Amino acid sequence: MAPLLLTLVVHVAPAGAPAVTVVVEGPSVEETKHVLTAATLPVSLRLEPAPSAEVSTPVSSPWPTRLAAARSAYVTTNFAECLKQLEGDSAAAELLAAGERLLAARLLAWRVACHTGARQPEPARAAALALAAFQVPLPEDVASMTPEVETLLVGAQREVGTRPMTKARIESTPSGATVELDGRPVACTTPCSMELLEGAHVVRLSADGYTPTWRLLARTDSPITLEPAAPELAASQWRRRLEKGDALDSPVSLRLLSTSLRAPRLVVLASDPATPSLLRGALAVDGQLLVRAERSGDPEGLMRDLLVRGQVVEEAPSIFARWPFWVAVGVAVAAGVTTAVVLATRDIRTRIEVGFQ
Repeated sequence: MAPLLLTLVVHVAPAGAPAVTVVVEGPSVEETKHVLTAATLPVSLRLEPAPSAEVSTPVSSPWPTRLAAARSAYVTTNFAECLKQLEGDSAAAELLAAGERLLAARLLAWRVACHTGARQPEPARAAALALAAFQVPLPEDVASMTPEVETLLVGAQREVGTRPMTKARIESTPSGATVELDGRPVACTTPCSMELLEGAHVVRLSADGYTPTWRLLARTDSPITLEPAAPELAASQWRRRLEKGDALDSPVSLRLLSTSLRAPRLVVLASDPATPSLLRGALAVDGQLLVRAERSGDPEGLMRDLLVRGQVVEEAPSIFARWPFWVAVGVAVAAGVTTAVVLATRDIRTRIEVGFQ
């Protein structure tokens, strides 16, 4: 029974063994998974598929409908209803943060028109200056407005154009975030500085593994903190990077996969169609790449190599370093010594018979 018990101890992962999530990609997926399923590794394996491409339904904006209603109210000189359709203190900034520059321009232009029609010159001028500061083109809707409104819009553009430029410093936690200004990409990754027309601007930051965020930036501001992405968003970001040609085992890819699969310990095994038997492996712990390795035709050996080099498990000691071996040797030596002692202390009597003929 002793050999059987020893086999169970060696091949069955003990309770509390570290859990490792494994993603396998490439032409040898099924074969590799079969080998790993039957492998005798000192960890708890969880085989997971890579996040699949999701067919998302675009969320329709309510603003085209609201702008159409505002236009109808303006034409009938119902300026109160027109302004009601355009309510929302942060509506223009939110549209710019979403990249909807045309909708933001239309919203601000109709605010200018409806406030002008309602004989409210100050809010009309404020909307015109905001439209000019965001540097969005005047929408075609202006053709449906009165000459008074058009004059106000053009005058605001001229006034903003004479303003001095100011330098803004944009920082984020973490650094390296992509910056969008007033709904358009700019060649800037945090931390960075840029010159802005005097006035309020919408700054949007995005980074893989984090939820995009935006802020209304006047001149200089405190660093912007990005929150970690939810697993669903991380999966979408990972799929988008992969479609653009990013490697499956790149550091960013591993970080996004770890988040999307909720995997503190992640191993990615991949093979190419040209060399299906050659497996590349990468181990990430807490989203950070620790070690890479590759082997030909030996998924279990590759896994052991990654786990040991990544210090997830300890390397199995040689037979000479295992205590059962020395216990067995000790027992054998003790048995030999006991036998020798018995033989040495045994009373041996020899009888010699001599005969004469």
